[in-house]
Amino acid sequence: MSDNNATDAYITAEWIRRPLPDLGGLSPVDAAADPEGRKKLEDLLVELAGHHVRMRRLGLTSVNPAEIRKALGIEAHVQSAPSRAAARTVRAGPVKRNALLDELGTALTGGDVDSVAFFNVKTGAVEHFMHNLGDQENARIAQADADADLKKVSPVTTEIRYGIMSDFISMVDDIAFAGKLRSAISGKGAFRRFRETVDEDDGLRRRWLSYRTKRHYHLALDWLHRLGLAPSAFGLNPSDFDWEPSDAVAAAAAQPAAASERPAEPLAAESSVAPEPPTEPELQAAPDADPVSGSAPASEVEGSGNGGEPAVENAAVEG
Repeated sequence: MSDNNATDAYITAEWIRRPLPDLGGLSPVDAAADPEGRKKLEDLLVELAGHHVRMRRLGLTSVNPAEIRKALGIEAHVQSAPSRAAARTVRAGPVKRNALLDELGTALTGGDVDSVAFFNVKTGAVEHFMHNLGDQENARIAQADADADLKKVSPVTTEIRYGIMSDFISMVDDIAFAGKLRSAISGKGAFRRFRETVDEDDGLRRRWLSYRTKRHYHLALDWLHRLGLAPSAFGLNPSDFDWEPSDAVAAAAAQPAAASERPAEPLAAESSVAPEPPTEPELQAAPDADPVSGSAPASEVEGSGNGGEPAVENAAVEG
């Protein structure tokens, strides 16, 4: 046995017997035999997989999840990926900014976790109500829920937001940097690490912001379409945003009109198959990012028709 193998074996043997805070004070050996502990252990091993890859690239020793599984006699957790429609082609070029789509895109991707958003189908305005402000604000939210003209904007799933990052990575020509981004989105803090890694290359960062904006606009237009609302009724020309209804969205819109009387549910996943995304509690956005989507501050994204925000969207998206 080589020195490296002996070291790895020693680390694994020590690690599986050590009580860990992430496992509620259980050791991995004990957690593997406990139903609740086993779930926590699976989550921890998924997180460690990304950490192991990064540490090995730096030439440093780290716990190998595969060796831990072998030592504990457990198989890797296999979760069948839900079927997803292929991501739309996002053409290179500038993004025509729109204030309504900016607001809807932010609400749909959970950009403001302290408020709940409703879309007024008569005025075309997005109205926000704050959580945890007492009975009066709760009464206003209940009143908005009961108003047929106000449609609650329910954020899309973590999987969809994660898929947008993964789809962008597949468009990066630099194979080495694409691999670096793939490692960044593995495990807890995926959105924060992705943003930090993209920020290392200013040109790539600009392309990401442009791509992300278009994808958020597509989510917003899909959401309107699901409600049976014509974009033109709100001054929106779909061709300005390279949007047309997908088959999945068109099928949803064909359901009985009664469905439009209910608050819209999160869209079915629209992005291509990606590695298993982190679960909701794993999202650790940086303070200057959108709390859930990991978005950059609004000041970093171009604006024409969105309050005069600085322009960066003219950068082409790599395809």
